[in-house]
Amino acid sequence: MGEKILLQTKRVRYYITMTQNLSSSALVKPLAKDVHAEADIPSGYGKTESFLLPKDPAWLFLFWEITPNTLDCIKSQYSEDVLKNARTVIRLHDVTNVQFFDGNNSVTHYDMPVIFEARSWYINAPQAGRTYLADLGYLTADGKFILVSRSNSTLLPPGKVSDIVDDKWMIVEGDFQKLLKLAGADYIGLGASELMHVLGQRWKLTELTSSGAPSSWSSFALHLDKVQPEENEDIWLQADCEIIIYGSASKNAIVSINGKEIELKEGKFSIRQHLPAGSVVDLPIKARNAKGDKTRQINIKALREQGN
Repeated sequence: MGEKILLQTKRVRYYITMTQNLSSSALVKPLAKDVHAEADIPSGYGKTESFLLPKDPAWLFLFWEITPNTLDCIKSQYSEDVLKNARTVIRLHDVTNVQFFDGNNSVTHYDMPVIFEARSWYINAPQAGRTYLADLGYLTADGKFILVSRSNSTLLPPGKVSDIVDDKWMIVEGDFQKLLKLAGADYIGLGASELMHVLGQRWKLTELTSSGAPSSWSSFALHLDKVQPEENEDIWLQADCEIIIYGSASKNAIVSINGKEIELKEGKFSIRQHLPAGSVVDLPIKARNAKGDKTRQINIKALREQGN
């Protein structure tokens, strides 16, 4: 007796009788009662229509169905010679900012040959970021266009970084209050606007610290930001300053400031440095090649004098 193994395909289940000595003579017996018919995607839906889709900033995709009844109707309106000598084309319309398209008021249009039986076609768009609409039809020898099917309009993406820089994103009030609590507003007794100002200052001070400013300066400046004048004071003033060191170096040079290597961007560099009152800041800037046998150096010293 052999062993029966169930083999199931998409449509029919089979039992393969396997003997101990497996050979090409294994018997395959279809089981009619286990046949599951699977419906295929229909070749058409019996309706003349077309759809235009954007693929990427440079290409569009058009697919369509044209029924025999539609073609028979067109043939009944025109003589056989007219359609015989006509070309089947896709007329791509640029309908950017066209509110109501009537077939003749597009910004411009482009004709390209097509085979109706293909049922789909890739179209190279003349320009990204525009709105297009496609007509399928016949182009007669005398230049007349006979419409068979008109697609929807579709907008191609611009294919570049957006020019919009002033978008404002809405935050639900409840979520905003939760963010304030997480940021510690309840503990330091600040309102929303004051908290935003403090967080902004803290971010700026983070940049200063990463560029070489002492960490103690960060806590000192944040303390200054929170100082508020007492009610009995007529006027008050707090000030501090920093310097910006910038320059350029030869290609492939390794640049360091005060012994710390800095990154060059297209041969240029720029850092911010806190300048404490009453002290001299010494900033030696050095450039060397990869071997280290060639160097250049510039010494920058800055003194801040602050009087009352």
